[in-house]
Amino acid sequence: MASVPQQYFEWYYNANIWKTLTYRGVRTLKYPMDLWNYQEIITERNVQWVLETGTRHGGSALFFADLLTNLGRGGKVVTIDVEPELRIDPRSHPRIELLIGDSGSAEVMERAWRELRRTAPGEVFVILDSDHRKPHVLRELEAIVPRMRAGDYLVVEDTVVNGHPVRPNHGPGPLEAVQEFVASRSGLLAADPRREGRFGFSAAQGGYFIRTNEATAAGR
Repeated sequence: MASVPQQYFEWYYNANIWKTLTYRGVRTLKYPMDLWNYQEIITERNVQWVLETGTRHGGSALFFADLLTNLGRGGKVVTIDVEPELRIDPRSHPRIELLIGDSGSAEVMERAWRELRRTAPGEVFVILDSDHRKPHVLRELEAIVPRMRAGDYLVVEDTVVNGHPVRPNHGPGPLEAVQEFVASRSGLLAADPRREGRFGFSAAQGGYFIRTNEATAAGR
């Protein structure tokens, strides 16, 4: 039998409440408990930069940019999308850097990481929330994780699709991608069950990781 938090999440998701969630009036498409979790991670780990794939309307980029500003961190939010449907002007916020392109592309990732290491050294919070099909998420992981440093944080969102427990007809998605990546790249990512289970359930179940083994990191 599903836990009470999972039952609540299923109601929240299937009732499409997540589609109406906003931050400062901008659609955000997140689970509120996850957003609270993310701000705690960024605060506690002294994260300086956020790398987001899947900008969409820009609500989560705005959320992270405000957070970095309020915490007095030196970095920015680098957010990537092929065709964003922006409801904000990213140029209006000094902490948002928008890149247009395929987040699974090595070339786009190289551009992103050049921006990340330009100023304000420190830990990076990476959140994957773009195309949720398994091949794309695998491409993102292969392009991003080797560039991360030990201590950087990774969240793979929407691992709940393909029947885990929602959208059973989705097909292999983020959870299947991250499971395959972790199995084939032993030692690069360490699961963070404390954070994953903090509020009982998450839209990123099985998707909270800390980068390990700095000696093998590339591109930073």
